[in-house]
Order: sequence, then structure tokens, then C-alpha cells
Amino acid sequence: MYNVLIVDDEVMIKRSLTKLINGSSHGFHVLGEAEDGSEALALWERLKPDLIITDISMPVMDGLELIKEIRSREQVTEIVILSGYDDFGYAQQAMRQGIMDYLLKPVRQEQLEDLLGKAAARLEQRGRSIKERGQRLWECRGIAALIADDLWMVRETEALRHLTDYQQQLLSRGLTVAQCSEQLEDALVLAEAELIAQSSGKLQELSKPLLTPAAVSAEELLLRAGESVAAYIDQIRNMRNWGQNQSIQKAVEYILAHYTNEHLSLSHAANEAGMSDSYFSRCFKDELGLSFIDYVIKLRMERAKELLEAAESKTYEVAFTVGYTDYPHFSKSFKKYCGLSPNDYKKRLSNK
Repeated sequence: MYNVLIVDDEVMIKRSLTKLINGSSHGFHVLGEAEDGSEALALWERLKPDLIITDISMPVMDGLELIKEIRSREQVTEIVILSGYDDFGYAQQAMRQGIMDYLLKPVRQEQLEDLLGKAAARLEQRGRSIKERGQRLWECRGIAALIADDLWMVRETEALRHLTDYQQQLLSRGLTVAQCSEQLEDALVLAEAELIAQSSGKLQELSKPLLTPAAVSAEELLLRAGESVAAYIDQIRNMRNWGQNQSIQKAVEYILAHYTNEHLSLSHAANEAGMSDSYFSRCFKDELGLSFIDYVIKLRMERAKELLEAAESKTYEVAFTVGYTDYPHFSKSFKKYCGLSPNDYKKRLSNK
């Protein structure tokens, strides 16, 4: 069901349109009516209708002013104008504001039916696009977390490897270079958001979009992604005075090599850094922005998500692979980290 807002200062026109729209076979329902643009703007902000049908000539605020106000705030609502023959010049101006179509008064039923059919098709397509966009962003969260971790630890090569692997995965699924560009852009923007939060706002955002102009090849796309990665790395290296605490870096390398071992402990990592447990714990959190335990959990959960993407993977095997011999504990930790149980996460992947 799609909701409609009718804007006209003539009662009979509103009454006639409401009857025709509510009786349409295209699933529209009149949610509200307004007598002028000012009243309509207030209703639009409160009701967020899918479609507005508005007259041009009205007191207080006319239709053109209403359209300009709405378009200055968003581009989602579909708008149709009602126009008399004498208002055709105004209709042309409205078309330049991104309206969907216009109707000439008096409105005939067949004209309105055709228009509502077109509006329904556009809204349905937009709904699919929004859903697909949501699925893509959900998918990007995993790769973004890996890239953010690589960037924070100044691992430029690893960050580029994750981007390269992700691009190859997207291309193997039949996505075009342009679609890959959009996905990689999303992953980098999500990684940037995580880095800004981790740096308490010290990291500066890069200019957006990151990967334009549109790449003409996969190789060119990776080159541009590499430029963004290098820019982040430079910022982080300067911001964190990277290189002054080589002991923590040595411990991090040890953790990366052993995080799938269930017996890995803070003491092991502290020993590798040549520090006491308590001093290492403080230095580690200061340097990485995460406690030792949270960092290890993050590594294990992100690796688990990668493994669960394989169609043949079994959740209990994944748990064991990332360092959990107690499956209920793994399942509880995974759900706390991802918001879904391992089985639900795997089902969501298979339904994409």
C-alpha cells in the first residue's frame, strides 16, 4: 500500500481525486489532504507520503514553492502536479524540479490510472533498490572491519589484499566494474567511520566519493582504492606516532599468528612484548583502542564470518577453527558480536 497526499484549495477536486485514488487497482491510499503548500509541507514532514499530487496555483505557498522546499530536503517522494492549460509554463518549471509527471485538469479516470501505474512501478523499483542497498551495506560491514583493523595497525599490504580479494569475489559473482566500485566505496566509508570512532574523532575524513571518476577497469579501481588506503595510512601513522612502540607491534604480530589457539592469553602476548601483564594491558589498549580480550574476540569473530561464507562450512567446525572448543560459548560470543547466531548468519548469507 502506497500513501498519497493531495494538495489543492478546491474541495471538490480533492474529494474526486480521493475517490479515484482509493478505488485504484494499484495499491494507493489517500493519507492526507492540504489546502496550500504551507499546510502540505507540514503534513509531508509528519506523514512522509510516497506520492504527492499538488495543484500549482494556491494561496500562501504555491505548488512550485512546495516542490522546491521538498526537493531541498530529499529526493525520494514522488510528486505529480495538477495543471490547467494556462499553467503549462509553470508545469515545465516543475518538471525541472524532478517531478514525476503532471495531470491536466479536469482529471480523467484513465489518465489517473495510467499515472498511478507508473508511480507504483517507480516506487516498487525504489523499494527493491533500497533493499538491495541494505543487503550490500550489511555485506560490506565484515570487509570494512578487516580493512579498518589493517589501517589502524598500519598494515597497508594487508588492507590492499583484503580489497583485492573482495573485488575478485564481487567480479566472480558477475558484478560490473561500476558495481564493484560502489561496493568498495561503501567498504572504505564504513572502515573510515570505524577509524574515526576509534581515534575519538582525530582521523580526518577523506573527500567523497573516494573512487571517482568511474574506473574503466578493475586494475584502475584497485589503484584508486590503494590511493585512499595510502592516505588513511599516512594520517594514522602521524596521528599515532607509529613506530614508537615496537614492543606492542611485536605482540600484535604474535596475536595475529596465534589467535586461533584457544590457549592464547594476555600473558603470552605480554611476554612477547617483554612487559608485565598489567603494563602490557594498559599499553595495548592505549595503542589499539581495544582491550586484549576484545581484540582477540574481534579477530576470531571476523575470521568466523569469513569461514561461514563457504556453503559447505559447518558452524561447529568454524568454532573449533577460530579457537573455541566450547560451541555454546562460541555461539553466544558470535551473537553478541554480530547480532545473529552463527546459524542465522549463515542462513542470511544463503538467502542473499
